[in-house]
Amino acid sequence: MSQRFIVTKEHRRFTEFADAVRRGHTIGLCFGSAGVGKTLSARRYAHYEKAHDLLTYWGPRSDNDAKIYAALNRSRTVLYTPSVLTTPRTLKDELTQAITRTNMCIGQHLVPPGTATPEAWGWRHGRNYVELIIVDEAERLRPAALELLRDRYDRDDIALILIGMPGLEKQFSHY
Repeated sequence: MSQRFIVTKEHRRFTEFADAVRRGHTIGLCFGSAGVGKTLSARRYAHYEKAHDLLTYWGPRSDNDAKIYAALNRSRTVLYTPSVLTTPRTLKDELTQAITRTNMCIGQHLVPPGTATPEAWGWRHGRNYVELIIVDEAERLRPAALELLRDRYDRDDIALILIGMPGLEKQFSHY
């Protein structure tokens, strides 16, 4: 997507909201009508446009990836959009893969080239740099998948934002 992004007042509000959720290690709901910019703001916040290809098509690294590593380090955020028929198992597997790959990229940014030892590599794999998970189209998730997200929030101390259409707050009110 090569569209120019225009930073609006609503985008700045989303950024403030996401920063507050991330700092407070809490769960946030973001809902509103279609077309107001929720998804675009989340993509921009997570540097999704820059990192999507690298994280999705995992393969050989190049020197150009350093800018993407730096962007991921700044955001420390994973953006996940479930498909319509996402099962809890699929959610768990895809989210774990996205977090692991993001952690590896951030680790590459934090450790200067040529200084990583096998011992340090093993330590980095156990380190979690991701501080925020943003789930777009959250109304697609089944109750078991929501429980899985809540469990991940409880266990890993990763903040969580659920984005969706109006009515999302009612759907999640009992959580």
